[in-house]
Amino acid sequence: MSSGVGIHPVKEVRRQRIAISGIFLMVGIMLGSWFARVPQLRIELGLNFAELGLVLLAQTVGVLIAMQLAGHLSNHLDSRAVIRVTSLVLPWFLPLMAAMPGAITAGLGMLTWGVIAGLLDVSMNAQGVEVERRARRPVLNSLHAVWGIGALLGSGGTVLAVRAEWSLSSHFWVVSAVLVVIALSSGPRLLTEARTSSPAEEKAPKVGFLTGWTRAVIVLGGLGAAVALCEGAVSSWGGVFLSEQRGAAANIASLGYFAFIVAQTGTRLVGDRLHRRFGAVALVRWSMAMTGAGVLVAVAVPSVWFGLAGLAMAGIGLAVAIPIISSAVGHGTKSNTSLAIARYSTLHNAGVLAGPAIFGWLAQEFGISAALALLLVPLGVIAAFAAATAPASVRAAASTTEPVISRAA
Repeated sequence: MSSGVGIHPVKEVRRQRIAISGIFLMVGIMLGSWFARVPQLRIELGLNFAELGLVLLAQTVGVLIAMQLAGHLSNHLDSRAVIRVTSLVLPWFLPLMAAMPGAITAGLGMLTWGVIAGLLDVSMNAQGVEVERRARRPVLNSLHAVWGIGALLGSGGTVLAVRAEWSLSSHFWVVSAVLVVIALSSGPRLLTEARTSSPAEEKAPKVGFLTGWTRAVIVLGGLGAAVALCEGAVSSWGGVFLSEQRGAAANIASLGYFAFIVAQTGTRLVGDRLHRRFGAVALVRWSMAMTGAGVLVAVAVPSVWFGLAGLAMAGIGLAVAIPIISSAVGHGTKSNTSLAIARYSTLHNAGVLAGPAIFGWLAQEFGISAALALLLVPLGVIAAFAAATAPASVRAAASTTEPVISRAA
């Protein structure tokens, strides 16, 4: 564990929590800056809509490849080492993408970006689980909330950059420099994952493509994929629903995603407190009920404002599910946390990839309102299998030799 001499264990864990929060903030700022600039990037690179779609798809393919690489790397490097490298490399993809000369090179750039981002994603979530173990309390919701705050800061910074008439390249260079500073300040304070093997057993068994696919990981991965499908449907199609079904003007329809993400981020800020009070299983079930209620409000009441309220309710309901499921994966494994999270993330990211497309097909076949209503099916499945998230309630399972962070932390 990376620690300074004479640092009290509680203060040390608090420092480590702040450090990994910095990494989540960095990733959020980067993605918020990126997505807000995608329309201009398409124009500057001369991409048509189909080419842009393939370029963005290349990133998701890269992430899926990274999930497999992460499993093998985890046998040789702990999450701290992976984060310290990838967090310094990843920010430079912003100005690099702005300099790409065409669709093929942009696609290759996004593929590589996806691989680096996927490795970082697995490792930073593994760090979050390790902090939970040492703190003996949930923290992943607050870490994901920091990510959401970063995304809002990134998109807000983009608005200011556009108003100041900064070029795409200048904006991305500035953002990259800021992100590297955050990475440099956070990296040294990250912790080294605890290994269950003794020094005499340091030669770990080989990691094959089937290693780590336990029943628990598959079930939790399925739940993560279902949550990703619902989240992608609501966030990607909420504005379209307000425009097409409720007749909202463009400026009002654009508030659909804003209402969703603000509600989601705000809920994650108190998600760890709710997790401690109600436990993982009950909280996931109540969250799915809240999401279902939001969907019904949006679909059943023919009002733009009730539609916005329904999307916000869905944001509240979906907020805590992914952090809790990720926590359950990490705490449910008896050996390699990074490997378990990598396997889980493969299924979760498959849901991220497939969600908007599946919803689009349903909307085309049955109408967008009916497609939204059909989300009640995966929401019900998640609630039915919520018991699989029980390992996320870590208070009783934590070792008594590990420090506890006070509630004021």
